Amino acid sequence: MTAVFYQYAKEIMRNPFTLVLMLIMTIVFSITIGGANTSGQNVHVFSNELTNEEVETRLAALNESDDFNFMATSPTEAQRMLSTQEVEGLVELEEETYIIHLAFEDAPFLYLVQPVIDHYYTHSMLATIVGNEAGQYEAFAYEEQFVGVGGSFDQSLQSLFGFTLYFSFFTMGFTIMTILELKESRVWNRLILSPTSKTKLYSGHLIVSFALAYVQIAIVLALFVAIFDYDFYGGFGKLFIVIIPYLFAIMAFGVFLSGIVRASQQLNAIIPLSASAFAMLGGAFWPLQVVQSEWLLALSYASPIRYGLEMMMGATFNNWSLEEFFLPGAILLFMGLVLTGIGIQLMERKSA
Repeated sequence: MTAVFYQYAKEIMRNPFTLVLMLIMTIVFSITIGGANTSGQNVHVFSNELTNEEVETRLAALNESDDFNFMATSPTEAQRMLSTQEVEGLVELEEETYIIHLAFEDAPFLYLVQPVIDHYYTHSMLATIVGNEAGQYEAFAYEEQFVGVGGSFDQSLQSLFGFTLYFSFFTMGFTIMTILELKESRVWNRLILSPTSKTKLYSGHLIVSFALAYVQIAIVLALFVAIFDYDFYGGFGKLFIVIIPYLFAIMAFGVFLSGIVRASQQLNAIIPLSASAFAMLGGAFWPLQVVQSEWLLALSYASPIRYGLEMMMGATFNNWSLEEFFLPGAILLFMGLVLTGIGIQLMERKSA
């Protein structure tokens, strides 16, 4: 098994391009899609009911939040921006409520901005009804908790975790493909004749593929907390534990794919297709909250990325308790055990 580790170490030192490319692509896509920070994102507001002074007063209160930069615009300009889809959405302010206008159905803009606007209007309503500061705080603290549970999320973390899991799939799959390449070149048969057992050969390659994907994720997370100053809500350390079941599951899926294909070239084509399908179904590219299709949501339960993403968000933004990790973790471990067993059996039958 030591020889397997040594072989991989030499290969990485000789050609680190693939691993470095996965790191770069994860960082670029996470920043591009999620934004290095949601702070400063512009949100255009207008009103047909309020005066300019009243709009400015509301903007001053809304801009106390660091999440967005609320900007006033005219109703005519707002209509133009919506019709040309220059923006995902705009907010129409009224005296006691508001209206969110979307450029297209189920735009993420709705889920991002709505909690902030709700916060302002709920606070204003309580200030009018309750009157005293202590009463406002007590009433609003309860309401704020309810809104938070209802479905807000951190777009930056969603994108970071999604693309991190997506590109680790490639690293894992292409590393496992080395086993097929060794069998095709007949090197595997010579290794079997050595004192090393088949169990150690398989274990060595799988441990290395697992370790490479783990290190890739660890480097990405470390970069985003150290350089890009991401807020992991106190759960940064937990991430290095909750990704283990996910990596085990995709490692097993790589073994399974290696067992059903006939050549490494086929696996080279199937890995990107499988990774992209799992990512789209599992919510790596967009939150599942915006998906309306019932059958697509049903299919998402077959994607290991869904459970990996849930556990990473649970460890950070959603602040899960220990018990909440059991179900997605158990599902990933079950996937891993079943697919590993089936995959190795299929690979052995082809070698016989």
